[in-house]
Amino acid sequence: MTQVMTDDGCRLWTQVTGHGPRIVLVHGGPGWWDVFHDLSLPGFTLHRWDQRGCGRSDRCGPYTLARYVADLATICGPEPCIVIGHSWGASLALEFAQAHPDAVSRLVLVSSVGLDGPPADYRARVAERLAGTAEADPWIAQISVNLADRATALEQARKLNTPSFEPNPVCADALRAELAALPDRAGACVKVVVPTLLVQGAEDLRPPYVTDSLLAALPDAERVVLDGVGHYPWVEDPDGFRKVVREFLD
Repeated sequence: MTQVMTDDGCRLWTQVTGHGPRIVLVHGGPGWWDVFHDLSLPGFTLHRWDQRGCGRSDRCGPYTLARYVADLATICGPEPCIVIGHSWGASLALEFAQAHPDAVSRLVLVSSVGLDGPPADYRARVAERLAGTAEADPWIAQISVNLADRATALEQARKLNTPSFEPNPVCADALRAELAALPDRAGACVKVVVPTLLVQGAEDLRPPYVTDSLLAALPDAERVVLDGVGHYPWVEDPDGFRKVVREFLD
């Protein structure tokens, strides 16, 4: 485990494991931290990191898309690499690939909410699932609704939340608002010329069809939907997730 210093003096927590082609992992949120500790991709070097304001990184702004794209550029370094982004991290990875198309050799967007966000009934579906979840910790309950297997959802949520930190709502609100206000996100996708894989869970409360917008906008994109999987494919179906990612990268 190390820290990377950005050009404005923010220390970002990072961890590098494995050997082989470099993959930079971009966690979800915003305002959360890296939860890729159970991801296994033998034959690759995995770069995990906590975004600024989150987890083990410095809790300092500015919390803007431009700053987060610059931070990701610092993590990736000067050589092209594979970028895998999850949920909000998929949106950030997409913004990075648009701003730095030569820095990305392959792009994998996992559990993306597409260009238009979750469906209209998303909050109602979350509330319904929360009502049936017996858990005293509201944060664990919130994480668990995103897992398809309800019998193991709380156990998996606790593992995802280990180690545990305080979420950053200021960061989350600022980035969500800025992302929602971006004009012509579909038009910007033409800049992403690298092969792109969308990995979605069939049981995600944000259904796979929300990424139809990305399939239409990205020049070279394909989508794989994993059955019986919610929002965390590498946790819920590690073998299936590893298989589709390796086939794409190979």
